[in-house]
Amino acid sequence: CETKEWIEGGMFLQEVELCLDVTPPEGQASSFRKPITQFIGFETFFLEFRMQTTGDRSEIPFSAPAAIAAGSFGPTNYSFVIAADQAKFFRDTDLPIPFFDIEPDMPHTYRLEQYGVNEYFLFIDDVLVDEGTPEGPYPSSSPELAFRARSVFVDSVTEWDYIRWGDIPTPGSGDFDSEGDIDTRDLFYFDECLNNGGPNTNSGPGCTWADMDQDGDVDFKDFADFQLIFDTTE
Repeated sequence: CETKEWIEGGMFLQEVELCLDVTPPEGQASSFRKPITQFIGFETFFLEFRMQTTGDRSEIPFSAPAAIAAGSFGPTNYSFVIAADQAKFFRDTDLPIPFFDIEPDMPHTYRLEQYGVNEYFLFIDDVLVDEGTPEGPYPSSSPELAFRARSVFVDSVTEWDYIRWGDIPTPGSGDFDSEGDIDTRDLFYFDECLNNGGPNTNSGPGCTWADMDQDGDVDFKDFADFQLIFDTTE
């Protein structure tokens, strides 16, 4: 009774179900972890992911059907538990846990930004849905990202488009990865922002770095400015 995992249309899919020889809540789980210790001490940090799942919201109390967490041995940890039509955002056991209704049968983009110990912001599909003061810095001791799909009582399929994290790039810098140069990696993500944007289209929090003239959108004027600083030697 093994989970099914495959790539289709650029999406990573996890199909989890109840095994015939077990009694719920002992269904399948498909999990992945990645250390992110290289970001300890950074003044800013972001986590952004785009995904969808068919799982029912009745699974949410069991941290299913889909979950992703930015964890560490420190004061601040973030986690999301997402069903087809609802998302749960966890920050701390002493803080209220907000729930957000989302439209089913379509992917949604979630973006968490933390600015040191001063403030954090949570966006869903470029809309600010929560903000506040974090309990402490993140990342801290032994940080890692983890994501999974899990079946407790109901079968489901979870699709991940992407998961991104790192230092929040400076607005208008053209430097997506905050490495101090403008190269083909930055061009890849700039092209994504350009294709998803255009004149008078809000660039959203994930593309402010590509909005070279800081007028709120990413268009060909920004691309012209990006070309001027692009390093063709990369």
